[in-house]
Amino acid sequence: MTDVHVEWQGKSQAMFEKMLQEVPEAVRDVFRGNLMGLLQQKSKEGVIFEDHVVEVVNEKVPEPFKSNILKAFSLMGGVDMNKVSEIIEKFSGGQESLISILHALQDQFGYCPAEALLLVSQKKGVFLSTLYRLVTSYQAFRTEPPRKYTVTVCNGTGCHVKGGGAVLRELEKKASGNGSQITLEKVRCLGCCDLSPALIINGQVYSGSEGQAKISELLGK
Repeated sequence: MTDVHVEWQGKSQAMFEKMLQEVPEAVRDVFRGNLMGLLQQKSKEGVIFEDHVVEVVNEKVPEPFKSNILKAFSLMGGVDMNKVSEIIEKFSGGQESLISILHALQDQFGYCPAEALLLVSQKKGVFLSTLYRLVTSYQAFRTEPPRKYTVTVCNGTGCHVKGGGAVLRELEKKASGNGSQITLEKVRCLGCCDLSPALIINGQVYSGSEGQAKISELLGK
């Protein structure tokens, strides 16, 4: 386990956990202790920065693992791992707390970041595959950051017969296009049947025609 007294900066903790994923699980705890010792030396037992983790990788990790790890670092998003740690600490217990943690991550970041799931796995002592199975089993969770516009469309019978089907097909085209800025979500009912066909754009409810006009406005069309 990582020393709880270590102070991390930026993505350094997520990078450290990502680095350890390249180590065989049978010897991961040994490597964790050794690599943490190197990081503390480099930081002079102070704050561990991202540069410290990169230095350890460059100095101590052989190829092809080094290249794989550095590539993984370059693809990591700007997730505040201090926020992730706070969320994990807020929910006590083991596997029974996972759904609550995932909901909190989704609320905080708009999705469940890979680096956050790594930290949950390590802190809660659960397999990473278990977390991914949960995230992909529930429509409420995302594994990718939402795009600029989140559009939720009612796909229920009431909205469908009032033109919602045509609205949905048009939105599917726009959401699937290259460079699309739309994250499209389909639900059975939005609870606002008086606005049929209804949709929500970034939290604001619109009727079908108003929603189409709003989307065209947002996208500059």
